[in-house]
Amino acid sequence: GPALPCHDHDASHECHARLMLIFFFPWRSVHDLHQQFHSWLQAFNHFHANCSEQICEIISNMQILHECKDSRDD
Repeated sequence: GPALPCHDHDASHECHARLMLIFFFPWRSVHDLHQQFHSWLQAFNHFHANCSEQICEIISNMQILHECKDSRDD
């Protein structure tokens, strides 16, 4: 399947935020994920600021994987 979007690329910030919420935030409908926020990025930033250290580490490790692949390709 397609790779997860990288957080570093401006064009994929919203997509990355949406997928991280889908993976790590408990939800039953899209409204649970987006809540009262105007964008996926705002919702993710709120979630990320309040999530457990373990989830923050997993998200960080997912980003490190992208950085390793980018370095390999350079």
